[in-house]
Amino acid sequence: MNENVQGEGSSSQAAPEASVPFSGTVSIFFSDIRGFTDYTEEFGDEAASRIVHEQDTIVRSQIEAFGGVVVKTQGDSFMVAFSAARGAILCAIAIQRTVAEANRNQAGPRMGIGIGINTGEPIRQEDGDYIGGTVNLAARICAAAGPRQILVAESTRYVAGRIELRRSDGGAVEYIDRGLHELKGFPEAKRLFEVTWHPATFGEPTASAEAPSTGEEEFAFKAAVQRANGVLTRVLGIVHLDDSAFPALLECQAKASELRLAFSRAGGDRRGATAKEVLDQILPFENLLTLTLERETLPEERWAPLDAAVARVFGRPLVNAAARGRLSTGIGTAEKPGHAAAARERVKEPEPAVGARSAVADALAPPPFDERAAGVGWWSAAYAAWSQWKPSGLAWAHALREEIRRYPYLLSVQLRASADHDDGRLAGGYFLLLEHVENLSPGFMRTILERAIDEAGVEPRALGPKLYQLLVDGGRLRETYAAFVRDVIQVAVPTPGMWADAGVVERDDATVLISRPTATVGDPQEQTVQLAELRDRGAQRRFLVTMQPLTSRFFYVTSGKLNTARDVEMRLTANDQPSDRAWYLTVRDSLSVRSDPKLLPVAGVSLPGLGRHHFGVWVAVFNPDPAEVVTCELIVRVKPPGPSSSASRFMRPGGPAR
Repeated sequence: MNENVQGEGSSSQAAPEASVPFSGTVSIFFSDIRGFTDYTEEFGDEAASRIVHEQDTIVRSQIEAFGGVVVKTQGDSFMVAFSAARGAILCAIAIQRTVAEANRNQAGPRMGIGIGINTGEPIRQEDGDYIGGTVNLAARICAAAGPRQILVAESTRYVAGRIELRRSDGGAVEYIDRGLHELKGFPEAKRLFEVTWHPATFGEPTASAEAPSTGEEEFAFKAAVQRANGVLTRVLGIVHLDDSAFPALLECQAKASELRLAFSRAGGDRRGATAKEVLDQILPFENLLTLTLERETLPEERWAPLDAAVARVFGRPLVNAAARGRLSTGIGTAEKPGHAAAARERVKEPEPAVGARSAVADALAPPPFDERAAGVGWWSAAYAAWSQWKPSGLAWAHALREEIRRYPYLLSVQLRASADHDDGRLAGGYFLLLEHVENLSPGFMRTILERAIDEAGVEPRALGPKLYQLLVDGGRLRETYAAFVRDVIQVAVPTPGMWADAGVVERDDATVLISRPTATVGDPQEQTVQLAELRDRGAQRRFLVTMQPLTSRFFYVTSGKLNTARDVEMRLTANDQPSDRAWYLTVRDSLSVRSDPKLLPVAGVSLPGLGRHHFGVWVAVFNPDPAEVVTCELIVRVKPPGPSSSASRFMRPGGPAR
């Protein structure tokens, strides 16, 4: 229904509401009733006119409430300009909530509106209209939105940042990455995000909670199948530049072919399937395309979760091939070997002059360090490091490795105590945690200090605890600290490696226990005990640690000269209760290939093949509680090939309980 793309023959007239002047960054909002033509044919012009009138009343009232300006209307479509991206998103949410309420109060067919928003710097004409790529993209995003769906461009998501609603209005707004979309008129796929919000009370609908009508679901299902076939077709076109029979790629494409055949046979016959189920099935393939097409430009914080997700479905070899640029879709994403020499001989064209930063770029840049927080040592160091790294262009993974190389015990030091280590320099490493929070809640770091000062003032003894509280609560660290630890060890293990409290090295002739002589975190000294008796070697090792809030401790089991494989058994207790607060990963064959981290099951885990299938195991025990100290005990046993006893005078390695 939406034909508002500039330059495609639209004849609609600018509405008088567009007389308010705009300049600089603007969020362009399009809305459109979904399935309107089919609705008119089925229920007649009178019913269709009623729907348009209801939509017009709802949309205009919310636009006025949130400070938008109607630029033009065409049939059942609106084009609106907002000076603030947040205003556009909040208006869209209010419209969808109001429409949902109206639908619940009427019988028969219901209205479904799709909304698309893009933020940029369009050209404003004298009559108040807007033209340019920003407008065109907003219209295409709206066309991609399904009934009751709000889709926004990547620029809108980052400019708007984290949005908190009143509890009565639905709680927190979330952005769901819906992957890359091929949009008409744009040569490159665009990443879109769906805006959702949590219900304030049980039973209140969210953006996706209301049961769709049959017609709406049919429309959404057909659109999802069409999108799925496009994605799968592109996956089937991927080639490996060095190996035309690359096994991992062939296996992936076999799955894609089978899935595409199933979708083609289904056609428009849903047979109980939903659009969401279709999109969930193609998500791994979309992720693979993203890694392949955006290898050079994908930010590290986006790469890491996609890397892990694709590896879980298709295996690590395929991800490694994408990371090395050996996969090509045939549209210039990777250079063929035969062209390498010619590429090196090309005359380098002069780089274009760098113009002034746009308002969007300024909005994405971190605010400068605020001297009012200088008295809070941990915050000052971490924020200063974050604000320097953020615009540097240095990938997150590279920055993380460098930081862990300097301070391998970083995560074992509590955030608020980090300024007391290494003359305050250690605290700067916690910019990694600030970036984790910002990545989950875009824009949060821009407002946290002002909020803390408003609530606690600038006196360091009050401001420090308030900053910590806001970081924990607003940054959802109780729920996400474990994911942060996982992301760190994915990059830092096995190299450069984490500072470990203790470890076990298993050889054919002996078991070597390694521990620290003191309880000081970061102690570089080690003490070793070598066990040769079989009954001692097969005993359990109990590593006891006292975990400060939001900290992690690390342990390892590796193989030395080992001709006969061993099984490694591990389990964890926290405050004497079985616990799963630990990640483990295996390092395979060499120090450069590792598995993805897995949570240690409450009942423990047995890993066969030490010395054969993998070189070693790393364990990261974490305390996600922001206030409580927890005593954890990691229990490890390396089973020798022969019979052994579980009792030994070496039950605990040398060194104090930590």
